Amino acid sequence: SLEWTLSPPPPLHQFDEPPLIVEVEHLDLKPGAEVEEMLESQGETITDIVGKEAWMDNDPALYEGLIPQNESWTEFVDEKTGEWVYMDEAGNRIPKPE
Repeated sequence: SLEWTLSPPPPLHQFDEPPLIVEVEHLDLKPGAEVEEMLESQGETITDIVGKEAWMDNDPALYEGLIPQNESWTEFVDEKTGEWVYMDEAGNRIPKPE
């Protein structure tokens, strides 16, 4: 996604597919603005936005040092200890789901 290309890339081993690269040099970036609004204001056409309704603005510090292990970002491995960490969608640590 465009948001991922604007931030430091996560380790590539997390993905099943190669990352999507979007050139942004020609865009007038506005930190904090919604990506689709920024692109539309600059004449770009938005055809589809997938998963936005499920996106939550969690504090990135909650995920510091954790390596995601699933697409829903609820299972992680702590990069320092190697232990599994489980979180709910809001970023709260929870016991291992059964």
